Amino acid sequence: MKIASQDNPDIVKITQVSSFHIDIGEIQFAQPFFLGTTHPATSWVIDSDKITINAIERLPLEEYELLLLGTGNKYIRLENECVNFLGSIIPFEVMTTISACRTFNIVAGEGRKVLLAVHLNGGSKILG
Repeated sequence: MKIASQDNPDIVKITQVSSFHIDIGEIQFAQPFFLGTTHPATSWVIDSDKITINAIERLPLEEYELLLLGTGNKYIRLENECVNFLGSIIPFEVMTTISACRTFNIVAGEGRKVLLAVHLNGGSKILG
């Protein structure tokens, strides 16, 4: 699914999202990754089918004012430990990966410092 993006050439743009990959410009990602308005796309090591506290602790949260978490094709609620940890550090939203990518483009287009961290294929860590 192609998604709308801002026209500012200085802003990272997510151009297409599917269950199995996300396109950022000409580059395609097919495994969990994180991307920030001030940070290039980087593989995100996730130890299980759920986003855990260990995975969240690997994110560069201190550089951003908002975290968007994409949980795959379906919304998956974070465990209370993750919610409490994040709630004390940074504003965050949890949603499907497609919604998180759309929201990233909008918020980044507003010039805000936002970090996107996504799981693909409904949370599966084995892709492709």
